[in-house]
Amino acid sequence: MEITTKHWAIIINPKSGKKKFRLQRKELFLVLKHHDIPFDYRVTRFAGHATKIARYFVEKKYKNILVLGGDGTMSEVINGIFSSKVEQTNDLKIALIPRGTGNDWGRFWGLTSDYKKSIEVFLKGKLQMIDIGRVDYDMEGEKESHFFINSIGLGLDAAVVNLTHRLKEIFGSHSFMYTVSLLLAVFSHKANQIKIHSDEKNITDKMFTMNIANGCYSGGGLKQTPNALPYDGLLDVMMARNPTFFKIIGALGFLFRGKLLEHSLIVSFQTKELLIQCDKAALMEADGIIVNGSSPFKVGIIPGAIQMIVP
Repeated sequence: MEITTKHWAIIINPKSGKKKFRLQRKELFLVLKHHDIPFDYRVTRFAGHATKIARYFVEKKYKNILVLGGDGTMSEVINGIFSSKVEQTNDLKIALIPRGTGNDWGRFWGLTSDYKKSIEVFLKGKLQMIDIGRVDYDMEGEKESHFFINSIGLGLDAAVVNLTHRLKEIFGSHSFMYTVSLLLAVFSHKANQIKIHSDEKNITDKMFTMNIANGCYSGGGLKQTPNALPYDGLLDVMMARNPTFFKIIGALGFLFRGKLLEHSLIVSFQTKELLIQCDKAALMEADGIIVNGSSPFKVGIIPGAIQMIVP
């Protein structure tokens, strides 16, 4: 079969095959057929599978990928695309029908769990060029790269993501799980010594938490980087210095009100690239996925990297 620019590759995270999801998938397929949109689809079976599927599709010359899943699935797809042999990506299109619990990337665009609305956006939305982040790091003495669509985090940010995954294994996936993990981890987490170098800032300090963002939401709707825009060619950096107990309490209030950058502990700036040196054991997360790499971390932005269908 010849793959044309009208073909869509659909990557589906089944969320354990729930009946409601199966009905929604059937409805989507009927809509696509009604609009004469040719498509092929694959269902993910394990963590990281969406990366392999996306890489396969784009190397088979598919130009359009629709993701049914959450932030993690979208992030895996982005890694598949940008780690592929495809040299030019800015003529590729991605679209999203959110299925995750956090949905921070979709939230920026107003894409919610309203399934019918998301299908309508897919059919009638506009194309927006978006930026993609990249982090280079060491892995057992070898250089590795990981791409992110929304944000990466270190310190408390990564510790909370790690705890969230562990709690989900016990209690299941719920939208409030990140907030529960944050409240559990925030008083036990210890700061790391860190060095940050960029054209805009040079910092040597104790780092309690750090978020480097392409989009403004993280953790299921929290705004650690409220000014971040995924199409301005810049990364928004937020770092919290080592706090006292009472300053943690105060910072949580600022965070939940979306005004974290106003707190005295916070350093924030925008940049195109930065180098981070920290404890070798420091955790890093990217779009809610723990990345098993070691310092130093070189973080940059790829402006106008790919097209996305948005409202």
